Amino acid sequence: MRLTKRPDRRTLLPLSLDLALAAISIYAACLLTSEILNGAGSRASAAAYTIAAMHGATVAIRRIAPRAAVAVLLVTAVIYGLALGLPVYMLGPAVLFVAYAVGSQLSRRPAAIWLALIEVVLILLLRLGSSFPGWDSAVLFAGVVAGSWLLGFLARRWQTMAAENAQRAKELEEARTELAHSAVAAERLRIARELHDVVAHSMSVIAMHAGAARLAVGTDAASERTALDVIERSSRGALGEMRRLVTLLREEDGADVARSPAPAVTELHTLVAGVVAGGVTIDVRTEGDLNAVPAGVSLAAYRVIQEALTNIVRHAGPTRASLLVEAGRDALLIRVENTAPLTPSGPVPSAGGRHGSIGMQERVALYGGTLNAGPTADGGWRVEARLPYVVEEA
Repeated sequence: MRLTKRPDRRTLLPLSLDLALAAISIYAACLLTSEILNGAGSRASAAAYTIAAMHGATVAIRRIAPRAAVAVLLVTAVIYGLALGLPVYMLGPAVLFVAYAVGSQLSRRPAAIWLALIEVVLILLLRLGSSFPGWDSAVLFAGVVAGSWLLGFLARRWQTMAAENAQRAKELEEARTELAHSAVAAERLRIARELHDVVAHSMSVIAMHAGAARLAVGTDAASERTALDVIERSSRGALGEMRRLVTLLREEDGADVARSPAPAVTELHTLVAGVVAGGVTIDVRTEGDLNAVPAGVSLAAYRVIQEALTNIVRHAGPTRASLLVEAGRDALLIRVENTAPLTPSGPVPSAGGRHGSIGMQERVALYGGTLNAGPTADGGWRVEARLPYVVEEA
């Protein structure tokens, strides 16, 4: 079955309006012409009616071809006024409709030129015609034509502004949608990073002590109990941080939910304790006032240290490590280094190699810092980060 495309109503409505106005203009021109013929010969009457009808019919093409409409309008007016000797003001309102179309369809300069041409020709026809109505009437007639043109010009300006505003609104909507997509993507990355930081460290400690507890079952009750205690504390800690993270991410209108504070670099003792319990000996050294470090930088530093220690537990197992946290005047320096593992379980991932290292890089880059991670000469691993900050003076 062949489908036919239905005409656009936005196209049919202006065309129908122009045809209706053309019919009105033809009727008015012929009616006024009949009033002034007064027994003229049939040939003169036929010619006058024909020219009057052609003059009014120009309104039908005023929108699709405004220049051609003006040309036909002026030619018929010249024939009507000079060749037939009839007053051009008896041709009716067609000139007003065409002048409106010139102002609304053409740009400013061409529209002004065509208006000036219409005015000059009509004034000359009035002055040179057989019945000059006087300069007062001629000026009034020219003013009415100019007023019609001005209405068309203002309509064009309004349509242009409406189109520009619609385009601007569309661009703003597209920008808003793009920003919303970017915000969603950024939020997903942030949630993934927070989940990794919260879970990975505790799960690594739990996995190590679960293995130790399995080996101690039935042979060393004290070691078994110690391992289970560490597993319990680590799992409770992970559950608490997960609850805090979910509370922060959940939108609860009007709900007053108790929220525990975000971890900070001043709480290294709790972070180190879980790693030491897993068999890793850590030498901790802090310098400067850690309490003076801004909260955001302190949280980022805590997560970087957490990820570095988690990698040691996961990949190096029982070994020896050192942790340096130095709070300077304008930056926080972090250095985590471990010796070669006694029983390697796999290489520590390089910076940018996995989610944890990517998370460290993102956190450090967020504050304009630098992160370096790589193997040491003795087969160990070193993670060094520098986080700049500005201390606000009281």
